[in-house]
Amino acid sequence: MLRALLRVLPLLWVLVPSAARACSVCGCGDPLVLAGDSMPVAGTFRFALDFEVLSATALSDDEPGRTESLTQLTLRPVVVYSPIERINLVLQIPLVRKNWSLSATDTQPAETATPMGLGDIDLGVRVFVWQSTNMRSQSRQSVAVAGGTTFPTGSDDATVDGVRLDQHAQLGTGAWIPYAGLLYAFHQDPWNFLVSVTGKFPTTNGYGYRYGNAVLWTATVRYRIVEPFAVSLGVDGRQAQRDTSEGVPQQNTGGLVIAAVPGVAWNVAGPIWLLGQVQVPFATALYGVQSVGVTGLASLQFVLN
Repeated sequence: MLRALLRVLPLLWVLVPSAARACSVCGCGDPLVLAGDSMPVAGTFRFALDFEVLSATALSDDEPGRTESLTQLTLRPVVVYSPIERINLVLQIPLVRKNWSLSATDTQPAETATPMGLGDIDLGVRVFVWQSTNMRSQSRQSVAVAGGTTFPTGSDDATVDGVRLDQHAQLGTGAWIPYAGLLYAFHQDPWNFLVSVTGKFPTTNGYGYRYGNAVLWTATVRYRIVEPFAVSLGVDGRQAQRDTSEGVPQQNTGGLVIAAVPGVAWNVAGPIWLLGQVQVPFATALYGVQSVGVTGLASLQFVLN
């Protein structure tokens, strides 16, 4: 049972796009969601269907005095495959709906848009480069390096009345966003500990917009209460530079977000798991005028050996 738990329990983020954020790509936590701290076993597939809800607001840089609001719903199929031992390949395909609005002024009515469709696909790899097992204490440690990128598959040219929507209302970024990171995991049943740090380095899209470089981190402790149930408590964070448009910094983007992340996992039957978590921001130092809400995530996962 412990082996199965270590393979599928990692509680999510994230990554690309997940939790409390000041822009649509600068989430907290680890972008390789399902890979988590699971040691790969050659020939193993892991499948998941994630559903995520997040919200954020920010003062508009293009139209000062007006406030942008965004509620984003994401349905994300995820596949993790281990072609050989020590390697996890992770594919994430987000299907996104964005409810975006721009507040009214004395002379201008409120604006709204609800784009829906494919977002930016993410492909990543995690390679476990070191592991140590202590048979006396029944504990295991591992270190992994990770890397990957999101692809500009989501539309970024949606318009209303012939005018292109704000960048954060677009389904995709229009840019490549490579990332790289490190992970350390410690396991001693029923306890598990995971910490990871990831850097993201977006490119400039065809409209001259570039999301800010960001550092994301997560630290999570998990405890298996009884055989089919586990709980977790973590801290996710993100420090992002301001976005730029045609080289000009966008004042109401980027900054620091730190969130508490409680979660639960239930082994429904055999290889089937249900997971849930929320990211609750408790410390922020966002640039300009911004706010971030609680992010909720539910996931159905299946392991096929």
